[in-house]
Amino acid sequence: MCEQHKRGLVPESAEPSHTGKKLKPQPQAMVPNGLAVVKHEPRGIHPQQGMVVGSGGGEVVAVATAETMDEPQINLQFGVSRFHCLACLRPIKPPTFKCGAAHVVCGACPEVDAIISDAKLPCPFSELGCPSLPVYFQAADHERGCHYAPCYCPILGCETYTSPTNLLDHFRSSAHAWPVTEISYGKPCELAMPANADLHALVGKEDRRVFLVSASALGACVAVSVVCLRANGGDTAGVPQYRCKLWVESRRSAGDVAMVTFSLASKDMSGGLVAAELGSFLAVTPDLLHAAAGETAVLRVRIDKVSGDGGGAAPRSLTPPASCSVRQP
Repeated sequence: MCEQHKRGLVPESAEPSHTGKKLKPQPQAMVPNGLAVVKHEPRGIHPQQGMVVGSGGGEVVAVATAETMDEPQINLQFGVSRFHCLACLRPIKPPTFKCGAAHVVCGACPEVDAIISDAKLPCPFSELGCPSLPVYFQAADHERGCHYAPCYCPILGCETYTSPTNLLDHFRSSAHAWPVTEISYGKPCELAMPANADLHALVGKEDRRVFLVSASALGACVAVSVVCLRANGGDTAGVPQYRCKLWVESRRSAGDVAMVTFSLASKDMSGGLVAAELGSFLAVTPDLLHAAAGETAVLRVRIDKVSGDGGGAAPRSLTPPASCSVRQP
């Protein structure tokens, strides 16, 4: 009986069962405590306690826990590349990381981030004056909003194509002799009313942004508008946006005034510049064009920087709305 308790099995010489047949001996395996464990899962395995239970001489004997049993093994096949870092191509060692494209790299290779963050290259418009050295992976964003991206001279047939800043010298040249005035954002400036097809360039004191004031015939009136001279001015993140207020007052009658406000469009001047075709302009009537005989009306311009490049808060509401001309009695 003691020997049976140690082994936990019925020996071959045991008495026949009630069926008249001898019990078939089971395969055995030895665990560290010397107890024999049945390799297949007999009815005596308790699913909760993980105990192998057998009977020996009418007594229930705990032979071994399930933890001491060998875990079932299966053979699977994987491509060896799955276990290699995609950065250094060596076997992956923990900790591991996965990028947004599901590439797995080992813990040492994220140090490449420092190299990537330090990789810079000159702006493609450096020859036009841009001093920036954007980080390589941000170069495309910089190019889309670069202040030095080239623009055209607005006079059709003129082949001048350079940065807005360089175009200022071209405007001052004897070929055009257009006036250039420096302005401060949020403060009005007074300009002589430009004649048809003439331009007046404005330069922001804070960021050297270039604006063009233009005039064109609109029936008996003169259409006056302002545009930002730049190749990249859409909704690109970080690109500053501007609003403009234009107005003309009669010197003969204090109540006569024409005024308009609008968001400034950005143009590279590839198609020329006609104020009446810009969509937002001030229509100056004939009686306002000449405050008195021989006098030229005074145009007042105020430009506000409303977003981008840390450009402060939006200005106060300016009325009336765009493309509106008002004359008070």
